[in-house]
Amino acid sequence: MSDAPALAMGSSGAGLLTSRKFLALMAAAFLAYANVAVFFGFVDHLRALPVSPADYGILIGAMAAASLVVRPLVSPFSHAGNTRLLLFIGTALAVAALAAYTIAAGFWSMLLVRLFHGTAFAVLGTALMTAVVGVIPKAKSAQFFGYLAVVTLLPYTLIPPLLPFLDAHLGGFNRILLMFALLTLLVFPLVVFVSGREPMPSGDDTASALTGREIMANLKDARVLRILAAMLLLYCGHAMVFFFLDGYGQSIRIACAGVFLTLSTAGEIGIRVAAGTLFDRMDKRRLAAAALAALGLAYAALAHVPGEWLFFALGLIFGLGWGVAMPVFNGLIFDVSKPRFRAFNINLGLQMFQAGFFLGPLIGAPLLDRWGYASLYHCCAVLSLLAVVLIWTRKEKNNGS
Repeated sequence: MSDAPALAMGSSGAGLLTSRKFLALMAAAFLAYANVAVFFGFVDHLRALPVSPADYGILIGAMAAASLVVRPLVSPFSHAGNTRLLLFIGTALAVAALAAYTIAAGFWSMLLVRLFHGTAFAVLGTALMTAVVGVIPKAKSAQFFGYLAVVTLLPYTLIPPLLPFLDAHLGGFNRILLMFALLTLLVFPLVVFVSGREPMPSGDDTASALTGREIMANLKDARVLRILAAMLLLYCGHAMVFFFLDGYGQSIRIACAGVFLTLSTAGEIGIRVAAGTLFDRMDKRRLAAAALAALGLAYAALAHVPGEWLFFALGLIFGLGWGVAMPVFNGLIFDVSKPRFRAFNINLGLQMFQAGFFLGPLIGAPLLDRWGYASLYHCCAVLSLLAVVLIWTRKEKNNGS
């Protein structure tokens, strides 16, 4: 079908899912996140290099650290008028980064490549989110952020099981990365559908960079700050489960603790596909608060789980909670933001995800060292309940038009 009528219908939600532009964006998002999912076997690759195991953490975290710094610098300059250019630049950088791993043979060269890769991912991810925000209908924001989250989760589900097969047939990790560099080139033709063909509506103010004064005014909006703070607390708890779950499973004698994450991912995808249309029919503030409260109870239960059946059941429950909370939070921040600030604020929301995965282990490691796993997950429960308070403070008025 042609894009014009599809996107016209898309303004009310129907038809957008089959529009070429939306499908191209989702395909580009899949390829962008495949860039990260392929590093599931990165530690095995490091073991083959003259790198001390004590430095593995620095090399693993360098990509996220670079992204954490670069995204806030790029976001104010990413707007509807230059989305295509930034997508081209981000894609070219990502392809170059994947190819550069073949020449990284030691700690310092690998550190530079990881920082370069994080920069490329930040540019590509910021431009993609700006393009996505431009096509999402206001009344369907949580539903479509849920679909986007499913697409970005799929590479983490599909690619890791393929890596042993690819390793055996391509002859090593570096060649796998070169194959993914070639696949990333497919983003270039997809970008053709993403931006620039439709004329800007009269009075559109989303096609220019934000000024420093506008950014400061936006950051004084208490509604935006409360939602971002609640998102940070949500992602801190998520990160503490992700990073410390394996050790916790071993400490309570549960084999294959990783199945917990498989079940949680299945829960996240399942709830977004099955109930995504309900996210926008309900009060998003109440829905987010209910999901956070349920997660708080789940954290408390995880701290005292008596056996593997409840342990794995909690994996599914966490997936359902995260599967609701994350897209609803994005929908909330989309709804309270003025159109000119939507892409910027949604990118700040992504920044909260990265900040949570930075702060979560930073908070959790000393807690674990001093008081053990129960205190770690009690802390997660408290963070979740604090997020409920932030969201529940008062009813918001939508700002967008």
